[in-house]
Amino acid sequence: MDIPAGIIEHMNAGAFESLCEHLRARSDLVQNMTLMTISGFCRNCLAKWMVLEARKLSKQLRSDDKLTDRYIQEGEKCLDIANTLNNWGYEDAAKIVYGCTYAEWKKRHQRKATEEQLRLYNESKTLHATHDATLLKCDDDEYQRQTELSQAILTRLKAGAFDSLCEHLRARSDLVPNMELMTISGFCRNCLAKWLVVEARHISNQIVSNEVVNLYFSENQRNIVDTLDSFGYDEAAQLVYGCTYPEWKKRHIKKATDEQLERYNASKSLHATHDKDLLATRSQKVNYQHEATTTKPSQAAAAQICVPSQQNSLLSDVCCQEVDAIAPSAAETKPLSGHKVLRPPTGSTTLTIGILTVSDRAAANAYESGDLSGPMVESTIRRIIDSFNASFKDQDLVVNNFVKDVVPDEKAQIEEMLLRWSGKASRQGDSSNVCNLIFTTGGTGFSPRDVTPEATLSILDCECRGLMSWASIELTSKQPLATLSRAAAGLCGKTIIINLPGNPAGAAQVAELLFPIILHAIED
Repeated sequence: MDIPAGIIEHMNAGAFESLCEHLRARSDLVQNMTLMTISGFCRNCLAKWMVLEARKLSKQLRSDDKLTDRYIQEGEKCLDIANTLNNWGYEDAAKIVYGCTYAEWKKRHQRKATEEQLRLYNESKTLHATHDATLLKCDDDEYQRQTELSQAILTRLKAGAFDSLCEHLRARSDLVPNMELMTISGFCRNCLAKWLVVEARHISNQIVSNEVVNLYFSENQRNIVDTLDSFGYDEAAQLVYGCTYPEWKKRHIKKATDEQLERYNASKSLHATHDKDLLATRSQKVNYQHEATTTKPSQAAAAQICVPSQQNSLLSDVCCQEVDAIAPSAAETKPLSGHKVLRPPTGSTTLTIGILTVSDRAAANAYESGDLSGPMVESTIRRIIDSFNASFKDQDLVVNNFVKDVVPDEKAQIEEMLLRWSGKASRQGDSSNVCNLIFTTGGTGFSPRDVTPEATLSILDCECRGLMSWASIELTSKQPLATLSRAAAGLCGKTIIINLPGNPAGAAQVAELLFPIILHAIED
């Protein structure tokens, strides 16, 4: 059964959107420079590949009547669309990749690189993607856009960028290991393949429910649905890798070192998760062959896809474990003992929240990826607030400022920062940084250097033992080691202080559990 070129295009575009969404959710945790150093591409490359695809499509529209019928809507002029594509630039593409302008993203999330990070970046330049500056440049800086690009054209641009990414990674198969890519960014080539499979399921569901206009499929709809439902990881992996995954693995995978495994395991809070129910095939395997696409297919992608599939061959040896096989991410964590999550207080609440990372290594910039626990807590709180604001119309939660810093495991430095953020030891000009709530991360274990609870207790006006005892009970059913936490909580002046563990996933879990309750204490 042939997979029409339009459906392949939609699948590629959907996988591209999943990648962008994945990276947007990790804006604080996955820095562009680090991603470029490890993989040779970053978010900016994704945007530039979209621009290059726009230039390519503009040229094709002027000479291919079939493409004109496909991409030009009624009432539109081919020349106007071609001119728009030639003047559709990086800023337009960046909004799709980043979810905002690049300048806005940079202001919110980009951190100053350390000397070590700059050194590694410069040493990795042979890996880096290159882009034709002449093609990236708009034809006319003063061009007045006559029309916006249609959804069909944007789908094509995303699909082309996805093809360019796969081609980039195929050319660096020996230089960019899946494990390293997963460690630093939370996704790898296997994730790209699985996002293709998920998109195939979505398209199948849309065809069945008649939500997709029959632009690419007519009398063979049932056959196409069967094809999409039996399209699995093995077939998708061949599109991504340019060969079967076992072939790629045999040629390019090297045994991981103990250090690589340690860093990979420490980064699991970053990792993408995939719904195994969607990944499972819904019908018997069929032989796949997709039509030649108008985007830039690889030689393997343009050939017949007929892969002998093994049952449940959804996993590689190290990456992209099934959802049921790993602890859920902070975004998926549910109350562990069945307690009802409190709704937020009514009315408007404006907060200033402090996040203090306590770690000798993070303070010394010893982590290649930088501090992970602090940004993970911030993203968790932002997500909860967005959810509350969308769900409850009689309240409005706003974080006026996230105050963030990193200190070593030194009791005096921890005390000084907590007192300052509580307004008890404010320096001149620090009044705007007085917090309603402070989360600390790290230093709650049994190491001689773990002194965060002692530092916290020394400056509290009153302790709230019940809060942390309840958190320990809730979390123990999921993670027995939670009982070993010595975390403290209480009130310093009018500021609530809560100790969180140093593990990014653990910190996010505790923050998600306690934040809805803390909102009521702040209201009091």
